[in-house]
Amino acid sequence: MTGITDELEAMIDRHGLTHVVTGLSLICSEKAEHIRCNWQDHGTAKVWDADAKTLEKAARAIRSDGRP
Repeated sequence: MTGITDELEAMIDRHGLTHVVTGLSLICSEKAEHIRCNWQDHGTAKVWDADAKTLEKAARAIRSDGRP
């Protein structure tokens, strides 16, 4: 593994998979809001919102498995 994969693995080791996935979801939501407010590109913002929802759903599934 190299580059981003190593960084992601280290983050998961430090913080847990649930927190990393939840963090990615929050970043997607913030990107959507930034795009909506600053670029008025509602189509792209909608895609980022959908990604945020998908990641939050994944985080809930991971959490329900009992993992941190």
